[in-house]
Amino acid sequence: LLSFALSLLPSVLHSAAAPRLEPVSFTVSEGTNIAAAVSPDRQLLAIDLQGTLFVLPAVGGTARAITDGLGDDRQPAFSPDGTRLAFQSFRDGNFHIWTIKPDGTDLKQHTRGPFDHREPMWSPDGKKIILSSDRAAAGSYDLWELDVATGELAPLTKNPGDDFQPAYSPDGATVAFVTTRAEGPGIYLRTADGTEKKLVALGGPVTNPQNPPPAPNAPAWSPDGKFLSYQVAGGGATSLNLVEVATGTTRVLSADGEDVFPFRAAWLDAATLLYTADGKIKRLSLAPAGAPVTTLPFAAPLTVNRAHYTPKAHDFTGTAPKPVKGIRAPVVSPDGTQIAFTALGDLWLLTIGNPKAQKLTDDVFFDADPAWSPDGQRLAFVSDRSGNFEVYLMTLSDKKVIRLTDTPVDESLPSWLPDGHSVAFMRQAPGNHVYTTEQLHVETRESRTLQKAVFQPSRPSFSPDGKLALMAAVETYAARFREGISTFNVIDVAAAKSRLYSPFATQSLALRLRNGPLWSADGKAVAYVKNDLLWTIAVDATGKFTGAPTQHTRELTDSPSWTADGKTIVYLATDRIKKVDLATGSAVEIPLDLTWTNAPATGITVVRAGRFFDGLKNEVRTNIDVVITGNRITAIRPAGDPLPAGAKFIDASQQTVLPGLFEMHTHLWSHYGERIGRLWLAYGITGLRETGGDPATSLEQRETWRAGRRPGPMFFITGPLMDGTRVFYGYSHPVADDANLDLELERVKRLDYDFIKTYVRMPDLMQRKVAAFAREQGIRVSSHEIYPATAYGIDAVEHLGATSRRGYSPKYTALGKGYDDVIQIISRSGMFITPTLSLQGGYMSVAARDPSIFETPQFKMYPEYFRDSAKASAKAAAASGSRSRNYENGGATVKKLQAAGANISAGTDSPFIPWGLSLHVELWNYVESGLTPFEALQTATINAARSLHLESQLGSLEVGKIANLIAVDGNPLANIRDTQRIRHVLVNGHAHTLEELLQAP
Repeated sequence: LLSFALSLLPSVLHSAAAPRLEPVSFTVSEGTNIAAAVSPDRQLLAIDLQGTLFVLPAVGGTARAITDGLGDDRQPAFSPDGTRLAFQSFRDGNFHIWTIKPDGTDLKQHTRGPFDHREPMWSPDGKKIILSSDRAAAGSYDLWELDVATGELAPLTKNPGDDFQPAYSPDGATVAFVTTRAEGPGIYLRTADGTEKKLVALGGPVTNPQNPPPAPNAPAWSPDGKFLSYQVAGGGATSLNLVEVATGTTRVLSADGEDVFPFRAAWLDAATLLYTADGKIKRLSLAPAGAPVTTLPFAAPLTVNRAHYTPKAHDFTGTAPKPVKGIRAPVVSPDGTQIAFTALGDLWLLTIGNPKAQKLTDDVFFDADPAWSPDGQRLAFVSDRSGNFEVYLMTLSDKKVIRLTDTPVDESLPSWLPDGHSVAFMRQAPGNHVYTTEQLHVETRESRTLQKAVFQPSRPSFSPDGKLALMAAVETYAARFREGISTFNVIDVAAAKSRLYSPFATQSLALRLRNGPLWSADGKAVAYVKNDLLWTIAVDATGKFTGAPTQHTRELTDSPSWTADGKTIVYLATDRIKKVDLATGSAVEIPLDLTWTNAPATGITVVRAGRFFDGLKNEVRTNIDVVITGNRITAIRPAGDPLPAGAKFIDASQQTVLPGLFEMHTHLWSHYGERIGRLWLAYGITGLRETGGDPATSLEQRETWRAGRRPGPMFFITGPLMDGTRVFYGYSHPVADDANLDLELERVKRLDYDFIKTYVRMPDLMQRKVAAFAREQGIRVSSHEIYPATAYGIDAVEHLGATSRRGYSPKYTALGKGYDDVIQIISRSGMFITPTLSLQGGYMSVAARDPSIFETPQFKMYPEYFRDSAKASAKAAAASGSRSRNYENGGATVKKLQAAGANISAGTDSPFIPWGLSLHVELWNYVESGLTPFEALQTATINAARSLHLESQLGSLEVGKIANLIAVDGNPLANIRDTQRIRHVLVNGHAHTLEELLQAP
């Protein structure tokens, strides 16, 4: 890693006042999900520890890095003559096949382009490399052969299922591979003439992600060609197995409970093989049967860098006006004279030329997603004023509002059909982020479904005749990995059929939701956002392209909307509204004078605590008065002194007072509207960190809560998931190149993010640039990665196990374990980890055992459909009777991290599990896993505050800090289950009783 370390040296040498990186070096003796290969002469081993290739003696010993750590280099394979190693590398943002000499010289790239190439293996003659790839763009992985000399690729298989992990037989005549084919998943054999047969039947559809069915991995031939070894993972177990090729007879080689990694074994001879498991490299002999398995020791040097920088300042008290930046979904009127938008929870109308916007609604509810009728006389929008989000209609001449829908679920993103008589919108379907597209006739209220449930589409627009609807949708590349591109989706309204297509194959649209594609009123063009820039393309009446795309902006562009004449598009330029003349390319700002102010509490409040826990010391004091002036604690003293004149008194003499809780991993959007803020507070959660969302929606929520327009916690945001060229979620933004990344980083600065979240497909070179930028802004960067992320200063990580571009995690195995490399990297780097243990089976484990969690007053605040779903899932989990080995092993890893001094902050990835409730379960999971209640509580209080650089203001109850506190029945230091027994909540000094929070306005 010398070159990598030298690349960081200038940062280390900065002055103490400048951002800097402090190197910390150490040696690890275990690896999490490592693959191993053995040289043909049996003298050398290669392993892929944390995305770096190392070589070491075949008998074990000190490992030496041969790649630089920036490529996510994985799954090495020696050439037959031992002179080169092939491997998959992600260094340019896609997985490609590279080779290198075992001494670390002569690095070569062999595949290129926008598709992934994985799992290389050499042919016996060394002339070809077989691999799996999604390059056919048919929605699946197939097997390909690479001619090493010419670079030509030839397909071997083509099937709607995924074919992957290929392995040549010793004579090169047969290929073994794994497949998910509908005709029967398992391990197949393919001969040179194309004949295929199933050798091992195993696998099937995943109905429960916490307990997937057993599936095979990584076949490897014995040198005599008589046997194949393979791994099996699923059903809460892993194993190394053997199958006799002639008979199909199988047997298990590994010990019960062994944590076998999903990679090819390396055969030393016909009776001896190496495999990786339990963090180790293991040697197993087939003869004599039952011979002991031996371990090959290794020691691999790693270097991490602790990031030092001046944190961003946070102002929760100042009442100076601030410009509104949370401008959600501005849409221009058909005549181009007015703009409707949402800010501070209400609908506003801006007349172009008059910067003072007119407020159209003024209440505590959340009114959003305005859409102009074709005649410009009415606005369709959604609001939660009835409890759920429904579609409403406002006549602008008299501000009269009527309700159009009445359903037990939520609607969003309305748009008008060109006839002016019907409105289309999204309706929530069962499952997270899944919606149907509905059409409703405004006068007759007749409705129909235009499109069945799809994952996070955008707002629809229509052809002039209303026969076709157009929106953005995700096109997944393969079932193996949760990724694809955001592309055009056109729906035949009459037939309710849709097709995906794009003007730029393999490239993704920007954020879905409100960024197009949008048909012009005359139907001659479509507008969309790609690479954060505004584009249009000419189309015919069927939506087919009749010209080349045209770029219209050079600045970050969101939420475009057409004027009716098709000459102008209005858009959100990060934090300002602009319009561009499509003929001239001239863009001008539309002035908007709209501000908000912090709304801290005023006056004096005294909270009398029967028991008092300050969040810092593992002790409970009794009979304490907490004196709050405005929004800050001004005294903590024994109860009994006279109350200050005019003070508000809160009697918590029968409760325990403790710091308000943080939820450090949630995704909010606008779900539940007004009630979501009350729900968080009712669960005692006074601080939220949103780890990915639509930036306009997040800003609107942050400004609304801080301005006191709706009750809610303090909200700390990042923008969209900053990702690579492939995405999945509608709030994921694909970053195509450095210019695109610069636009996203400018958005971070102008919208005042509280941290940055990079996602799973962003390559390390880009992430390193993001980390350096974040240090200059004084904010943390979080991702799903730990190494080399910690080597270039990324200082937070999400999840023990979650989405990974590799199909497996470098920090969490199939059995939920993390080994010495993970523990040391996280603890020695000083990074913060949010394990989301409840997401890894902990929540469902508790819910299945204890349905009383659904019997609290707070649980009744969820919509009825959500309550029913949560109870049904818990009942099904209880009926299955299966325990979550991932949860138990993940809990053991959390305990190891705590013992090693790692910085742990509590979060859950709600709403995949319920907002609010799941945070309490997360804390209970920690205690079940061996943390003390004191240690668990600190993950959601002072540790969380430190993670946000807010420990000087939040996270503990001390004089001078902001009054975010809760009073609960019982004592969570004695019984962690008391955390949800909320009686009083104070946020920024504002006091609420549970009864007040339960009451809908």
